[in-house]
Amino acid sequence: MKKILIAVTILAVPALFATSAAHAQQPISTTTVAERTSVSDAEIELMRKDLRSKRKQVIAANIQLTDKEAEQFWPVYDQYAADQRKAYDIHYGLLKEYAANEKTMSDALALSLTKRWTEADHAKAELRVKYFPRFEKVIGAKRAARLCQLDRMLTLMVDLQIGSDVPLIAP
Repeated sequence: MKKILIAVTILAVPALFATSAAHAQQPISTTTVAERTSVSDAEIELMRKDLRSKRKQVIAANIQLTDKEAEQFWPVYDQYAADQRKAYDIHYGLLKEYAANEKTMSDALALSLTKRWTEADHAKAELRVKYFPRFEKVIGAKRAARLCQLDRMLTLMVDLQIGSDVPLIAP
């Protein structure tokens, strides 16, 4: 458990402090998403790639695998990560749409964004359900359950980071 907490802390703390420091001087209520987002799509893709790499490192550090298991596990995990990325691509697209429409948000668009965000969240949860038996087959139930715990913790951290950077929709 101590190993998990250390790995999660290493992954989460720099991201949380970086965002907090970057926005500490700007009150959220007076700054739009578009105004605060000066990062290009290419830079965001690099950050996402780095996050995926760190996520994989946390998994590797906490799921001990034999060579044979690793041969079977990592291709399944890589497919899972690719499928998971699609759900995050949807979130990213929704954030861009929100930023573009934040000042002129209609009730219909707010509802649409909320429904699509919820569907993407649901898709991420369904992926764990879909892939758990595949992971279980390769690494056993306990380590597959551990993997799901780690994945859920990491997902929550990413979602917390995203949520803390997005201002609430104005009434």
